[in-house]
Amino acid sequence: MDVEVDELDKKIIQLLTEDGRLSFAEIGRRLNVSENTIRFRYNRLVEKGVIRSVRALVDHTKLGLKNSAALMLKIDPEHVEEVLEKLKNFREVTNIYQLSGDYDAIAVVIGYNLDHVREVVERIKKLRGITSVNTLVTLRIVKADTRYALT
Repeated sequence: MDVEVDELDKKIIQLLTEDGRLSFAEIGRRLNVSENTIRFRYNRLVEKGVIRSVRALVDHTKLGLKNSAALMLKIDPEHVEEVLEKLKNFREVTNIYQLSGDYDAIAVVIGYNLDHVREVVERIKKLRGITSVNTLVTLRIVKADTRYALT
């Protein structure tokens, strides 16, 4: 079920995606709306699941996690949900996308080096239900952004 989101909600979301540290008072000043209105709108957006969380966007390479790969996964149809749930528990798996087509899912993996990435790939290959893993090592990250311009 879609949640009704109006232009003010979109402006609040846009500001928070640009800087999640903004206070309700500052957002209110920028949008010429009261702090209480912003607080109410924010809480409603969280309650409805539109805003899932506000967090720091970390550059993993600065923490030594310099390698990544996209794993194209083929999964036995009887085990798809089980495999996807298990993948969510791998700390090295940053994103999982269920797909249509030749592959059932893509899992993006990060590691300190290629050996670390390889070790993660080997652990994933051992999951019950995985029938094939095609590993695509990242040469360069061109864009990595979860924001979408709403306004």
